[in-house]
Parts: sequence; C-alpha cells; structure tokens
Amino acid sequence: MSLPKKNKKKRQSGFAMIEVMIAIAILGIGLLGLAALLANLTGTTTQSRYLGTEVMLASEKLEDLNQRTSNDPFLVAGGSLAADNAGYFDVVQISSRNGRINDALDPAVAAAPGDMLLFKRRWVIEANTPSALVRRITIIVIPQTGTLVEQAETFQTSMVRPCDTVAGC
Repeated sequence: MSLPKKNKKKRQSGFAMIEVMIAIAILGIGLLGLAALLANLTGTTTQSRYLGTEVMLASEKLEDLNQRTSNDPFLVAGGSLAADNAGYFDVVQISSRNGRINDALDPAVAAAPGDMLLFKRRWVIEANTPSALVRRITIIVIPQTGTLVEQAETFQTSMVRPCDTVAGC
C-alpha cells in the first residue's frame, strides 16, 4: 500500500529543513576554524615584524662596531648581555607604523606617543676569543614595548673580527 501524495510531500519538506540545518552547522564550524586561523596568522605576522626589526638593529650595531679600528675606545673588552653596563648598551626608538625615528623637532616626522616601540641593545666585546688576535662581539636586542615584551622574544647574534695589529686586541 502506498502513502498518499500529500503525506509524502510533507515528509520530503521536513527532510529539506534538516538538510539546511546540517549545512548551516557545517558552514558555522568552517567559519569558526577560519576565524581561529586568521587570529593565529595576525599574531605570527606581528612576531615576524618585531623579529625583523630586532635583526636589523643587531646588524646595524655590529656593522657600526666592525667599522672601528682595533684601538678605538669603543672596542675595549667588556659589557654584559644580562645587565646594562655603561658604554655597552643603548635604547632605540622606532615607529611601529612606518619605521621612522621619532623627531620631536619636526612635527611632520614625529609619531604619536603610543606609536613608538623601544628596543634595548646590549653588547659584549671579548678580546682574544675564540683565539689570539681575534675579538668576538655579541649583540642582544630586547623589546621594551609592544606585544613581545610579555613573551620576552629577543634576538642575539655574534661576529668575530681580527685585530688590526699584531700586538693584540
């Protein structure tokens, strides 16, 4: 015995509603996964930008120290990566939006107060390390403001350069 056509249509329309609800649930789960992925991507992008800035600041300081002669007073052995020692650290201030250095004298260049990122650079100069007539310079860059301060993301690099004279470093 077959069901009348009227009952068959009602049962089919009920299945269509269940199919739509299942499709909406699947779409919602997919959108939630996409939102989580985008949130993670934003954090990773910020971390990469900070690390790129730290690499640039460390390279800049290494280049500055490498261009000095061996008897330059700025290349006297000393310093610490753990603490600020006079003459062996500095603080660099950079705009987080456009990378310009803050210039209070020029309002067109000056950035908003909350727009500035601070990085501390410390360096150690070791004479006759790892061998005689060689000087090793190690730089560490530590963020002082921004999102990486809580995560304590730092960048450290070293360079070895020969002494200019046979007398030593």
